[in-house]
Amino acid sequence: LVPGEILRNSAQEQLDTHAAETQSATDAVPRRLTATVFIDGLDSDRACERTGKLLAHIQRIGVTPVVLLTSNTSDGSHAQAGYRGIIKRVHQLADAIEREGGKARPINEGIFFNNPYTPSDLSVDPELIGAAIAQGQTPIISPLMADSALQVKVLKTPLAAPALARALALSTSTQHAMAGSRGEFSLLLARLILLGRHDGLTNGDESVFHRFINLEEDYREMAAGCKQTGQLDLMRTCLGILPPTAAGIVASVDSDPSLVLKGLISERPVSTQHKSAAQRVQRDRDAAQRKLQRSRLAVPDYKPLPNYPFVRVGGSLGAATVPQEPVATPTQFTLLRHGFQIQRHNKVDSCNLPRLRGLLESSFKRTLDGGQYFDRLRALESAGGIEIIIAGDYQGAVIVTHEPLPSSDTHLPYLDKFAVLPSAQGTGMADILWAQLRRACPSCMWRSRNDNGVNRWYFDRSNGHFRSPAPKPNETGTRWVFFWYQSQTPGQRTLTADEIHAGIGVSQSIAPSFV
Repeated sequence: LVPGEILRNSAQEQLDTHAAETQSATDAVPRRLTATVFIDGLDSDRACERTGKLLAHIQRIGVTPVVLLTSNTSDGSHAQAGYRGIIKRVHQLADAIEREGGKARPINEGIFFNNPYTPSDLSVDPELIGAAIAQGQTPIISPLMADSALQVKVLKTPLAAPALARALALSTSTQHAMAGSRGEFSLLLARLILLGRHDGLTNGDESVFHRFINLEEDYREMAAGCKQTGQLDLMRTCLGILPPTAAGIVASVDSDPSLVLKGLISERPVSTQHKSAAQRVQRDRDAAQRKLQRSRLAVPDYKPLPNYPFVRVGGSLGAATVPQEPVATPTQFTLLRHGFQIQRHNKVDSCNLPRLRGLLESSFKRTLDGGQYFDRLRALESAGGIEIIIAGDYQGAVIVTHEPLPSSDTHLPYLDKFAVLPSAQGTGMADILWAQLRRACPSCMWRSRNDNGVNRWYFDRSNGHFRSPAPKPNETGTRWVFFWYQSQTPGQRTLTADEIHAGIGVSQSIAPSFV
């Protein structure tokens, strides 16, 4: 991995292009890729070691974490135990990062100060943070502040975290660049990570785990039944302060570092990461068992010579009993975006058709045959039905049609269009639209050209696919890849094998909508 790979879906290119357009060559300021990390629940040495390992890994891929140890101690607390405990954990975490090959700088005081002109009467002096980043060090900040009477206060998380987020967001501007030993630099904030006592966000009885949250659309419903309301409110506040390209991750301090790192880099759905993580855990376990078997039986670790019988003296391998340790379930995390409002339509004429057409043409970079395409949608309104999902101010859209299947009274949920404006790439728009699609259609099918660069993204999110044969040399036609996903929730409709087979034929017969 290289630093430029931290943002997917061309977000890095978009931000770099925007920076190039808004800065002249004479006053351009270098940008440092950073991630804001709030840590709550660093209560054990084991959690400290795992968190240090994670932060050191983040450093290795070219991202500098800015870490704040949070506290739920009441304001104005002067308890020596709380103060000393925070100082101890800050230095312990710094040592853990250094042991993993990273660099860290504890910052215990001088960051927070009173400012009556801010919403929370609290501000952050970024000078010490910038000095650490300039030296390639991870700043680890204590939530401590000296008041006017020089009494040290332990700040609560809802005060300290947004104040730090505001200071870092301000430093993304070249007008408020940080001062470093080698000149000024601004920040490029990629992620906001909250490491706490839970794997992510769940409902009240923990029966539902939330993998992805569009805060602009889902917050009101989530807040009524979320068990971790404090974490949800904190992420909503801070993501509203940070740039729209920043995403949030809520995970446990005991999380598998490699799993959180994947979420930091690629934003792939957590369900697609669990499989690879589980395979890695199982592979490591099998290797440990083989090593233990060889050591117990004193069997030389070499291959027999050719044509020479390998005779092992002693008991059989089966006689060696290896304790079966349970395979740890890979941890989960919740991915959050500040997001967009969602509109839903079941009639094409209730949409703003000129804007919808502009969105489709900008996304596909082709000219839409608007008359023919919208007439097809109108005809399907009364047949099987249509669903049009608009995100934001026509910045993204999903169009689903319910296609009649031959010799059947059922209809095929068909993803007709999935479009995102180029200017909205990097804001999590694709993930937001995909989550809305899964809600509207528990099972669905769609087609994509064989050479479409988005196919890799589709493969990650589908349960199956079929690639049509290539046209013969004397034939004309398009080679398609047909994808489908199935609901994993009991009781919801899934596509049968016959419906998938018939759906491939129906999908292939749909006339192209672009000219």
